[in-house]
Amino acid sequence: MRISEIFGFGVDDQTPAVRSSRSQKLCPFRNSACTKTSKSDPIGICSLSDGNTAASLCPVRFLEGGKIFRDAARIAFGEGAEFAVFPEIRILKIIEEGKKTRKIGKVDFLIGKIEADKIADFAAIEVQAVYFSGGEIRSAMNHYLEHGQLDVAKSDRRPDFRSSAQKRLAPQLQLKVPVFRRWGKKFFVVVDSHFFANLPSFKETTASNSEVTWLSYPIKKSGPNYFLADANIIYSEWEEIQTSLREGKPPEPSEIILELQSKLKSKSPPLRLNS
Repeated sequence: MRISEIFGFGVDDQTPAVRSSRSQKLCPFRNSACTKTSKSDPIGICSLSDGNTAASLCPVRFLEGGKIFRDAARIAFGEGAEFAVFPEIRILKIIEEGKKTRKIGKVDFLIGKIEADKIADFAAIEVQAVYFSGGEIRSAMNHYLEHGQLDVAKSDRRPDFRSSAQKRLAPQLQLKVPVFRRWGKKFFVVVDSHFFANLPSFKETTASNSEVTWLSYPIKKSGPNYFLADANIIYSEWEEIQTSLREGKPPEPSEIILELQSKLKSKSPPLRLNS
């Protein structure tokens, strides 16, 4: 896949307003300066594309128009509910003897339902972008910013969906989902359609039984730019997700016995001891 958005706009967009925004390293999705990897010298590459739809490299990319919050709130609280968005709330306490209580388990966003100016309910939103494999990408961005076009030889990268799901997303869900499951609160995971398509398969459930609700957004090209299309909503149970994201399928114990036996008789046998 090839670089598709730089500082919030499609690489095909060279209008004066967009060029001015890029020169200031602004992020239109957060309405402020881009801070990806660095405040002073950010890497403003938002996504990779196959030419039709994009895979997000940055979780801020999903903030476009507040769509993810409205979609999650409709499911969690019902149509027309008033709500507020609270970023980076820590939900777990660590109490150490003789020390102050610390909090861990930072959830990307909590949305709080507002009734009579008070929080009446809440739900969690975890956002996951994809990492890529291959060489550094800053030089490809700098070439584009200098010349106004991509260097084709430097602009292709392979999204590493497996690593992003099993090494990044899975540990986050392991830490946080059980808490919200215990509380009986909705937990949403926001990904793009490429990311979701590359997840290991799992059984779906009904909306009322959902413990992890996936909002899978196609990031579609329209003219020179890309936009978040309507989400595909997938309901799932936590145990199914745990099983699907576990790396590999465990073998039968008999297979392990055979492997150990072969190592025992090998030219470099293991250390043998008595208990």
